Amino acid sequence: MKIDGIHTLSTIQEYFNFINYKGAIFKEFSIARLEETAKVIPQKMPPYRKRFFKIMLILNGEIDMHNNENENHLSNNTLFFSGSGHIQSWESISPLSGFVIYFTSDFYSVVHKKNKLHSDFPFFTSNAAMSIAIAQDESKHLQRTFENIILLSKQDLPNKEDIFRSYLNILLLESKNLYEQKLGTTAVLQDSDKRILNNYNQLIEEQYGTDNEEVFKSVQEFAEALSIHPTHLNYVVKSLTGNTALQLIHNRKLQEAKSLLFQTSKTVSEIAYDLHFDNPTHFVRFVKKKTGKTPLQLRNT
Repeated sequence: MKIDGIHTLSTIQEYFNFINYKGAIFKEFSIARLEETAKVIPQKMPPYRKRFFKIMLILNGEIDMHNNENENHLSNNTLFFSGSGHIQSWESISPLSGFVIYFTSDFYSVVHKKNKLHSDFPFFTSNAAMSIAIAQDESKHLQRTFENIILLSKQDLPNKEDIFRSYLNILLLESKNLYEQKLGTTAVLQDSDKRILNNYNQLIEEQYGTDNEEVFKSVQEFAEALSIHPTHLNYVVKSLTGNTALQLIHNRKLQEAKSLLFQTSKTVSEIAYDLHFDNPTHFVRFVKKKTGKTPLQLRNT
């Protein structure tokens, strides 16, 4: 279905139908070789929002990938990550080889908590770097794990999904190590405050890619949904991120605006109403205040 002019794909099967790929899905988990998907997927993919997670190991080839407002040229020995709710599009430069895994938070949460995907694995957050270049030996090490999952997918075992989850967790943990080695790490947060921040970020994310007319706009509304006092929510967010609770709302709104400006041809007025601004003028002022540029100036940079 289309929401805000962008295809919203709620399940892996919907995504496979959209790209005309007939891959096996094991209870909200799927793995494929990029060489196989490249036979059917479009060379140029229109923007879409997905409700599942994606990890891709590119061994060879090139692709220009858009993820939210970010654009990266991906090539040999690259790990790519995309979280649930992200807007993606791409243009293939040369055929890819490697692996891609798709999974949902429900699949992961059978053994692990859902919010661990965002709290423990920073590459799935909406503003994180979406890819890292890795060394040849690191690539080969990860390749062996992907190959093991491929072999498992062809076997008829009663506990296959549980083994998939174990392999998936190994990939996530090893990817996290590589991600932090390449890009740096952050301090360990207190569990209770971390959970509040996590739930707050997740609730903010849920306001996008929906056809609901009513969305949360104020810190007060978010705090009520989280059953905490707005002052405490602001204190937690400020202490852990350096931003106020309202700034996180605005940062995500700006990111969504950039995604729509960069990845679609929608007018400024259409984007303003998609993002629930009262009128386009308020949207233009918001973007200008945050970036120093008008929406059209941003689109043309």
